[in-house]
Amino acid sequence: MEFGVALVTIACYGLAAALWWYDGWRQYVFALLSGHVAALLAPLWATLYGVVYNPALAALRLPLGVPLPTALVLASAWVYPFPALLVLFLYHARWWFPGYLTGLLTYVLMLLYHLLLQLVGLRSQAWAYGAEPLGMLPLPPALVSAALAALVSLGLLYVLLLVGRYALLSQLLTLLPATLLLSLGIHGLLGAPLWVPLLLRLALLSAPPWLLSVGLLFTLALLAWAIHIGAWGLGHIGRRFAT
Repeated sequence: MEFGVALVTIACYGLAAALWWYDGWRQYVFALLSGHVAALLAPLWATLYGVVYNPALAALRLPLGVPLPTALVLASAWVYPFPALLVLFLYHARWWFPGYLTGLLTYVLMLLYHLLLQLVGLRSQAWAYGAEPLGMLPLPPALVSAALAALVSLGLLYVLLLVGRYALLSQLLTLLPATLLLSLGIHGLLGAPLWVPLLLRLALLSAPPWLLSVGLLFTLALLAWAIHIGAWGLGHIGRRFAT
């Protein structure tokens, strides 16, 4: 599995480098690097959301002995950035235009992309969801995880469009931490109603079973609000570029 992921990652970097060389689109390379930075949070999200990685996968050791699958480190370059970079390419080719409705449609397509990744990962047994907290939800855990991930990709697209005319150093300093910060805001804040009940169960050894369902409703409401904000932001960028 690591070999296949490595080939895809090399291909993405090769294409991004070619676009930088021929057209000066350096943000493609910076976005891929940003994905690697965001991989540092993977052990945290695995703990909070109950994701279990296959122990047979080769792993790197972070400080404090925290394991991080090598395949995940490699794939992180394109898991979040790829759909955003694809839409950015379509924008440069004038096949996609930022707007509120196109933003909503773009999120739906990004959701389908992340759902596909979830299905591939689960069927290949690269990871699985434990009993808590996602395994207790009335919705499929893969759907909830994909919905949050798609919002990260949508947010990254907004940042990529925003920094399109920045100088090289400004683009690098903005994009390098962008995916990590978006993941913190979305998985950490919007998803808090999901993982907080797990911490309560661990701390109090008991918690009402309906608490997680209420948390899911809050997360879905926050997610819908954030999607609206993201689509509105893309529409605002579209109006600004049109003037």
